[in-house]
Amino acid sequence: MKTFLHRWGLCLMMMAATTLIYLDRQALSLLAPVIQEELGIDNRGLGWVFSAFYYAYTGAQFAVGLLLDRLSLRWMYGGAVLAWAAASTLTGAARSFGMLVAFRIVLAIVESGNWPGAMRIVARALPPQDRALGNGIFTSGTSVGALIAPAMVIGVSSAVGWRWSFVALGLAGAVWFAAWVWFTRGPALGSVWRTQPGESRGAGGIAAYAALVRLPQFWRVFAITILVNPILYFFLNWLPVYYKQQHGIGQGARLAKILTATFLGLDLGYLACGATILLLTRRGWTLRTARRAVLLTASVLLAGIAAAPAAGSLNATVAIIVAAVFATGVWISMYLTLAQEVSPASVSTAAGLLGGSGAFAGALLMGAVGVVTQATGSFALPFYAVAAMGVLAGAAGWMASRVDPA
Repeated sequence: MKTFLHRWGLCLMMMAATTLIYLDRQALSLLAPVIQEELGIDNRGLGWVFSAFYYAYTGAQFAVGLLLDRLSLRWMYGGAVLAWAAASTLTGAARSFGMLVAFRIVLAIVESGNWPGAMRIVARALPPQDRALGNGIFTSGTSVGALIAPAMVIGVSSAVGWRWSFVALGLAGAVWFAAWVWFTRGPALGSVWRTQPGESRGAGGIAAYAALVRLPQFWRVFAITILVNPILYFFLNWLPVYYKQQHGIGQGARLAKILTATFLGLDLGYLACGATILLLTRRGWTLRTARRAVLLTASVLLAGIAAAPAAGSLNATVAIIVAAVFATGVWISMYLTLAQEVSPASVSTAAGLLGGSGAFAGALLMGAVGVVTQATGSFALPFYAVAAMGVLAGAAGWMASRVDPA
C-alpha cells in the first residue's frame, strides 16, 4: 500500500511541477497586454515572443530525452525544475523586446525536461491501463496553472507590478525542489529510479533517433503531436488576447471568470480521458476500442470550435471554446499515453523527439496566429485551422491505436 500511494504521489508531485511551469506560461499570456504596452510590442512581435520559446523548446527536447534515458531520472527531473525556477525570474528583468525573447529562450531550454522525464516516470511506475490516468494527473498541472494564474498573477501584478509575478514563481519552484528531494528519498520508489526490464541504454546520439524513426508507430504518433500540441499552445497563449481584442474584455474579474471556466474544462479533459478508458476496460471493452471511442469523441468536440466566429453571443462563444478546450485535454492525455508506448526501451528519447516536433509545429502556429490576426483583425482563420487539425488528429489517432499495448 505504501508503494502504491508513493507511485500515485509521484503523479501529484509532477502535477505540481507542471502547474508551476504553466503558471509561468500563463503569466506571460495574461500580462501580455501590459507588457506589450510597456515594451512597445504589437501582435506580430508578441507572436515572435511565443514562437521563440517553442523553437528553443524544440531543440532542447530533442537533446534532453537522451540525457533522461541515460542519467539519474530522479535528479535530472528535479534539477530541471530548479533550473526553471532560476530562469523564470529573468523574465521579470526584461527591459526590451530583445531581452524578453532571450529570457524566454533560456526558460524553454531548462523547461524541456518536464514532459520527457514525467512520461518516463509514469511508464515505470504504472501499468498500461493506468497510464492514461497517471498522465492526466501530472499533465493536469497545465490547466491547474491556468486556473489559478488569473487570480495569482493579476493579483501580484496589481499589487507590486508585473515583474514580481515571475520572481514569485521562481521562489515557488525552489520550494517544490526541496519537497521533491524529501518525497523521492527512501526505498518505496527505489524501483522507479532503476533501469526496468525491457529498457536498455543502447546506442546514443543519431543512432538512437535513427532507431526510433524506423518504427511505423513513431510516425503515427508524430502526426498526432504536430496536430494536438499546437492546439493546446494556441488556447493557452492566445485566449486572453482574443477576449481583449475581439470582445473588449481586459484584465479583471470578468476575464478571470471566463478563463477559470475555460481551463477547468481543460483539467476535466485531462482526467476524463484516463478515467473513461479505465471505466470502459473494466466493463469489458478492449483497451484499443476504449481509446478509439474516447479520441473520436474528443475530435468531434474539437471540430466544433469552427462555430465560434459565428456565435451570436459571448456566452455561446465561451461555451464553444470550453468544449473545445475540454477535448484538447482529452487529446493531450491520449497523446502522452501513445507516445510512452512507441519505444518502451527509450521512453524519454521518444518523448523528447515527439514533444520537440510538436513544439516546433506549435512555434509555427504561434507565429502564424500573430501575423494573421495582425493583418485581418480577426481570430476566425485560427479557429478554423484548429477545427481542421482536430479532425486530422482523429484520423491519426485511429491509426496509432491499431494495436493493444503489451
